[in-house]
Amino acid sequence: MSKTKFYDGFTTFNPNLFGTQDELIHGMRRRQMAHAFSMQSIQGMEHFIDNHMLKLRRSLDRSADSGEIFDLKKLISFYILDVLGDLAFSRSFDSLTEQDLSKLPPINDHIFLACLMGMTPEWVSVMQRLAPWVPIPRLQRLLKARLQVKKLTAECVSRRLNEKVTSRNDLSTSLIKAVDPETGDRLTELDINTEAFAMIVAGSHTTAGTLTLLFSHLLQNPSVLDEVIKEIESNLSDISTPVLPFKSLEERLPFTMACINENFRINPVFTMPLPRKVMTSRGIVIDGHDVPENTTVFALNHAVQHNPAIWGQDHDQFNPSRFLGPDGKKLVSYLTPFSMGHRMCIGKNMAMMNILKVLTTVLKYYTLETVHPEQKITTISVGISEKEGGLECRIRRRQ
Repeated sequence: MSKTKFYDGFTTFNPNLFGTQDELIHGMRRRQMAHAFSMQSIQGMEHFIDNHMLKLRRSLDRSADSGEIFDLKKLISFYILDVLGDLAFSRSFDSLTEQDLSKLPPINDHIFLACLMGMTPEWVSVMQRLAPWVPIPRLQRLLKARLQVKKLTAECVSRRLNEKVTSRNDLSTSLIKAVDPETGDRLTELDINTEAFAMIVAGSHTTAGTLTLLFSHLLQNPSVLDEVIKEIESNLSDISTPVLPFKSLEERLPFTMACINENFRINPVFTMPLPRKVMTSRGIVIDGHDVPENTTVFALNHAVQHNPAIWGQDHDQFNPSRFLGPDGKKLVSYLTPFSMGHRMCIGKNMAMMNILKVLTTVLKYYTLETVHPEQKITTISVGISEKEGGLECRIRRRQ
């Protein structure tokens, strides 16, 4: 099955790795970028992540010393954006230092505009030409937001390209030096802008949203949270560094990983449909239904991951233990937080490293409590979802 023209709505520079419908271009771009996003490459930049984790810890220490209520959701968003800036462009956006929400890229508005345009793909080119002249304030805000993210991307890439001498091997450097192993082709500046735009949009908002929801569920399920803390204390007792190293965390923390998987399941942050067109002349069969050629189909993460036939009648309950039972491995195979196949999210390794390092470091060294333990967790979504409202907490250092 091939991607549909729905993805045209996301194009800002050129179609990127996420949006391109051309499988030849996708294959070439994937080969050019694969090494930069490999686990080996991301682990080689882990010390830069640690620097921002220390800044996050200093912010948490201030809240612990003052006893003040703080919004963990905001801190996570600031931290993730700073990490992205450092790993992608060798620059920090200083979000944790300034803590100014107005300076965060307006990613939600870009995604909302993209989905609107993608729903009527035959009109995308017309809308892109005429929309700037339509006197609708909401539409103009969406267009301004997209332009703002585009300008930020171009500025970051231009600055990186103009640095003649650098010892940093960040993601931009990897893109600049990337060579297709089959053709020898390199990425142009437009290509780099195209993929850098995707890094800013997909690399920050999804990870921040996932982490916020994960902490929310743990804080509202004290017995589960206690089990995670016990596992961290027991299985990582040999580690005393101020930021926990990523190596072996997944293998050493099976219950913690079950919680992460359960969070992926119960509140998937990637909620938009990802339409595909049936290309085979015979059509295909989906769950016993014949689907003819040229039919557009898609699976919604939320619907699949709340199917009681798979997950049981407690599908709306946060129950990590479901992944530790006899069917655990089978259930994990039903999760697609990063999609699957050759279109799988190329940023998976960076996302998982941030999720695990933040969660384990915070829970090893601090005691968190939510100010609103009875408040139901709700989400808002424009294609990518996040926790509605903040996550107000108090924090203490662990002894």
